[in-house]
Amino acid sequence: MYRLIYQDGDTPQAYTFTEGEVTIGRSPDCQIVLKDFGISRTHARLVADEEGVRIQDLKSKNGTQVNGVPVVEAPLKDGDRILLGKFQLAFSKTLEGKVVLDEAKPLSEEAGTIIRSVGELSKLLSDTGQREAVGLAEKKVSADVLDVEKANRILKVLTKVAETLIAVRPVEEVLQQVMDIVFEHIPADRGFLMLSEDGSDKLTPMVVKHRNSNSADEGKISISKTIADRVTKDRVSILTSDAMVDPRFGAGDSIRFHGIRSAMCAPLWNQAHVIGIIHVDSPMLANCFTLNDLDLLTALANYAAVAVERARLNQKIVAEEKKRERLGRFLSPQVTARIIATSESQGMALGVPEVKDVSVLFSDIVGFTTMSEKMSPAAVSLLLNDYFSRMTDIIFKYEGTLDKYIGDAIMAVFGAPLDMPDHCVRAIKAALEMRDQLEAFNSDRKDGPTIRIRIGINSGKAVAGELGGINKKEYTVLGDTVNTASRLESSVAKPMQVVVGENTYHAAKAQFDFKSLGPATLKGKERTVEVYEVLGPIGMAAGAAPPPSTASREA
Repeated sequence: MYRLIYQDGDTPQAYTFTEGEVTIGRSPDCQIVLKDFGISRTHARLVADEEGVRIQDLKSKNGTQVNGVPVVEAPLKDGDRILLGKFQLAFSKTLEGKVVLDEAKPLSEEAGTIIRSVGELSKLLSDTGQREAVGLAEKKVSADVLDVEKANRILKVLTKVAETLIAVRPVEEVLQQVMDIVFEHIPADRGFLMLSEDGSDKLTPMVVKHRNSNSADEGKISISKTIADRVTKDRVSILTSDAMVDPRFGAGDSIRFHGIRSAMCAPLWNQAHVIGIIHVDSPMLANCFTLNDLDLLTALANYAAVAVERARLNQKIVAEEKKRERLGRFLSPQVTARIIATSESQGMALGVPEVKDVSVLFSDIVGFTTMSEKMSPAAVSLLLNDYFSRMTDIIFKYEGTLDKYIGDAIMAVFGAPLDMPDHCVRAIKAALEMRDQLEAFNSDRKDGPTIRIRIGINSGKAVAGELGGINKKEYTVLGDTVNTASRLESSVAKPMQVVVGENTYHAAKAQFDFKSLGPATLKGKERTVEVYEVLGPIGMAAGAAPPPSTASREA
């Protein structure tokens, strides 16, 4: 089984296949669709057969590379990096089929088998710490001394591996490190580590290791599914001293078939939580493992589980930080927190385009082009940074989404990505506060021109989602609702005016006073649009009214 791993925006994707052909390209007809204009419609093909996997370039415009080398056709091996144009994919062989959990007879606890609860090991290590604290003054019986010596051996090994194993690194590296440590301290000939993914009972092989590298590509390793189930469900470790004569394995059973003489299986456990198993065996030697080895493997499995969960948590934190940073560029902190919480609990996919009911706000500085010609680039930068910061804070205050800055213009959306029943009201409140904030903005600037703005708002249906190429996407909204809002601001609104379309007017007329500006013909619209000026909240319109509508319009 083979896998291709690639990044779709911030989301990692994996495509798994076993045989046949897999076409990669921009066309929806491809098995792997990469929506990037650097990718040809049918860019490349993977062919999997009994000889392995090879990649073929399909006369693509930007070419195909394997590990940095341009190819027309080339075989692929585990870990190869594929570059299609500027888009990267990683090729890997999965371990499916390398490890098999066979159905077997019920587990027998007769001679040749030791079943050890992880609780026994925890008690042993705990008792050892207490005895060491009093200096072993009493030394009641020799058995106690032997227990202490055995526990001390385990503690010494764990002390050595703790710093290495618990260090921050990716999950894949942690798993490989676990098996390396196991083979360093336990005389096993081969072994594997399996994890249960997403809280399910299904165990997936993650690492397979052979002490003799020449045997690494030999056939599959099989163990009894009954043993694996017992280990994970009852939190016990199992040692079979000589599986050839173990009474629970009859002729034809998996362990007898593979000639295993000694085997151990331990759960990856952290307190009451089991996330997988570690299995080691020796096909050559009987009685290869001791009870000390079983306890050591059990203790190492505990450290491994802690390390794996820590690595998973680190990955989750890094992914959340990246997501929070990306969302924070256009969403208020409170909306960002709600989206992250929603996506974790309900699987919300922010980037999937969908039709939303929104209000779109466009704001533009009057006469900015002429104004900026008389200012130095540094002064323009300072002015815009201060202006954008104040305006964006207001948009975020009403939980709007900052779609983008367009030169000196601002585009904001209310009602996406989170639904907002009162998006029309929020958009108008934000617009009025943005206009009022200019008074403080202008008064704080002792030097320089006075800033005035125009604002247009329109409400209706729009497509909202992350749009763009594979390597760069931005959250935005598209559609006639957006275009109309832009035209209202650029073609209708006068300096310091807030004008809205008829949908916005009808949704908010119970809370604001409006003045009808009559029908307006907007570029790109076949019919006229009824336009209204926002005077202010009902009962406060007189104090909040902008300059008269007859004021001359500035470019």
